[in-house]
Amino acid sequence: MPDQPSIILASGSIYRKQQLLSLGIQFTVQSPGVDETADIDETPEQLAQRLAIAKASKVKAHNPATCVIGSDQVCAFGQQVYGKPGTAEQAIKQLETFSNNCVEFFTALCVLNDTGQPLVHVDVTQVKFRALSTQEIKRYIEIEQPLDCAGSFKVESLGLSLFESVSSEDPSALMGLPLIKLCEYLRFSGYQIP
Repeated sequence: MPDQPSIILASGSIYRKQQLLSLGIQFTVQSPGVDETADIDETPEQLAQRLAIAKASKVKAHNPATCVIGSDQVCAFGQQVYGKPGTAEQAIKQLETFSNNCVEFFTALCVLNDTGQPLVHVDVTQVKFRALSTQEIKRYIEIEQPLDCAGSFKVESLGLSLFESVSSEDPSALMGLPLIKLCEYLRFSGYQIP
């Protein structure tokens, strides 16, 4: 649609970019460079939502005539937030902790269109990990190298083999971008999806 504002994905994530490509829409990508440190007493859900809004807002400030999509995902088990592992050793520790436990993933979405009112949603996905042996964990990490993924797995591929079950309103949310809600927000913003 020629009179529609262009769409920008405010993310440096190759996984979110791949997800957005699956919708067949035209967009560009800008990494927002937002500090992702949690505030004191901030819940995982609040953190994910605040960061999604901050990412979208930062890119929108430099591109006011665009529709901007921001997203963030926070992995939480018990009272602790788990970030991207960064190293194989940290990934092993995370998966050993998650073994035979239920872990929550809060995936927040923020769409800033020309109305000035942010469209915000947080999907909560519960992942029940099966009992994992140390050998299985090490073998998995060696094969997929999920060092840049919250939770130390790639759900779109072999990461599924680590699970007993997944519970979510949107199966795409666990990959980092809740596409069902995103499609709703884009349609609301005037884009034709499909």
